[in-house]
Amino acid sequence: PDPAVQGLLDSCIRNIYQAREHRPGGVVFQVGPTCYRGTWAADGPFLLEAATYLGRWEQARTGLELQIDKDDGPGGVEFSKKSGLRLWMVLRHWQLTGDDAWLASIWPKVEFNVSEIIRYRQMTRSDPKQANFGLMPIGFGDGGLGGAHREYTNVYWTLTGLKCAIEMARYRNSPQAEAWAAEYDDYWKVFDKARDRDKLTDKSGNIYVPVTMKGEQPQLPQRGAWAFLHSVFPGRIYRDDDARMLGTMAMLDANQCEGLIFGTGWLEDGIWNYAASFYAHAHLWLGHADKAAATLYAFANHASPLLCWREEQNPKGEKERFVGDMPHNWASAEFIRLVRHLLILERGNELHLLEALPQAWTKPGGRIHIEKMPTSFGEMDLDVVFEEAQARVKLLFARRSTEGKVVLHLERLGGEVVSFSGEANKPFHLRPNTPFEVTVQLRR
Repeated sequence: PDPAVQGLLDSCIRNIYQAREHRPGGVVFQVGPTCYRGTWAADGPFLLEAATYLGRWEQARTGLELQIDKDDGPGGVEFSKKSGLRLWMVLRHWQLTGDDAWLASIWPKVEFNVSEIIRYRQMTRSDPKQANFGLMPIGFGDGGLGGAHREYTNVYWTLTGLKCAIEMARYRNSPQAEAWAAEYDDYWKVFDKARDRDKLTDKSGNIYVPVTMKGEQPQLPQRGAWAFLHSVFPGRIYRDDDARMLGTMAMLDANQCEGLIFGTGWLEDGIWNYAASFYAHAHLWLGHADKAAATLYAFANHASPLLCWREEQNPKGEKERFVGDMPHNWASAEFIRLVRHLLILERGNELHLLEALPQAWTKPGGRIHIEKMPTSFGEMDLDVVFEEAQARVKLLFARRSTEGKVVLHLERLGGEVVSFSGEANKPFHLRPNTPFEVTVQLRR
């Protein structure tokens, strides 16, 4: 319903496709046209998820199969997070396509990346006095944290990747599932003890986990928070009431400028534009719908007049400094992902619809229309029409499974709910290829 947001979405698609190139083996999605002209380990999985949301799953698969063997940017033991990123990339593609045969074909890659995570952990076990004992080797944090440190970005993503591998292994009834789960449990215990040891208090009184471990060079509290935010979502490694996670989120909330996190990237006095999406997604996963929707608009407001983003820039009115490519297409992918997840979000065995619908989109005369959106439960169509005193919601689902339920967030429809047809206020099952429609009477 917001033409400015629609314009940005259209531009994001163009930005991503203009940066694609032919490589041996197929066409790949690249981060940018100049300094990030390549398939980067951290950026690539999110670009491929966005491409899949656009209905281009075959092209995304080609890119994934090329990237899982070789990508650009840092690598090796110092970038151990790469194995975790690849495991999430495989999990997400399998979820969105439902292709069990493909998962079986790529399973050796899953096994290899899990073995790498286990090997990296073993490399740290020679000296129990080291702060990273049982975690990850000294590594490169990226995203604002340069140099080599005992740090947490590699830990966050390898924990996430191992969790993803366990989910896939259990689905396949793989014999590795329980051994991997035991590895994860041990890894989590070591991580939990370490982060409690390393916790700090910021000037606002928030107790948070810094990006570097005890004995390393101190950093700004908010520096390099990207992988922490990913560990909230899509990593989902915490309980909702995890005190250290919530304290770190509160610290980031206390370091905002122009609606976004200030000083988390390479510019300590700047804004990492598309970290807006990491931040919004973490708040969305924690149930903070209004904050997630507001952050989408803060993200949009930092686009250039040509409807694309630089990676980082200074706030308005400050001396101009920039980092990254132009356009920087991880930003384009993140804008697509964030719009999708505000409207359609998988939460385990439930599919939540309109959970963080921006209230500006609910004005009478507005319409949201999505066709053939891939989800973990199959493709779906969603149509929402807003009228003066009501909203009409239509769904059509091509389900792959009878498991799972739909949760429709009536409270986001722009007014007090007076009445509705059926039991749309409760989680419900949808029959495949059977249209579902609900009319919600509203008091605005």
